[in-house]
Amino acid sequence: MNVLVSIDNVQSEQIALHKALRLITHQGTVFTLLVVEEPIAPAMVSDIPGAFGSEAIVDMQYQVEIAHMEDARASSALDQAVNVCQQSGVQTVTRLEFGDPKHTICQVAKEINCDLIVVGSHGYGVVERVLLGSVSDYVVHHARCPVLVVRDDNSSEKNPS
Repeated sequence: MNVLVSIDNVQSEQIALHKALRLITHQGTVFTLLVVEEPIAPAMVSDIPGAFGSEAIVDMQYQVEIAHMEDARASSALDQAVNVCQQSGVQTVTRLEFGDPKHTICQVAKEINCDLIVVGSHGYGVVERVLLGSVSDYVVHHARCPVLVVRDDNSSEKNPS
């Protein structure tokens, strides 16, 4: 069995991983642990005051620093997930992809011919889902395999809608 687990350092994804490990005990199961980072859009040069001066250089340096922090965050999230899987005796494969998370999760699932996708739910209310979109909702409706959406029990207290 090939299971794709979307990983982030957000609590809901860690909860989803633990739930998947408790539910899926099939011998020979492989968990593909996926972190998807959204690329940082470079600032439009025309939007930067003094675009050809030191402000543009500072802005680019800032974007590079943010990218390094995001890489470190992604590595840490993957390392934690791998450790959890190893403690459970589950074989893992890790992937770090760049792009829109909802599209990338579906694309990777198709590429690896997975049997199940596991995603966490942030517990957004109606307004947040409309404004921000919902990765789990998109994956449920567009994936070619079953999807397990694991909701953080605490999130329903924050957003009852």
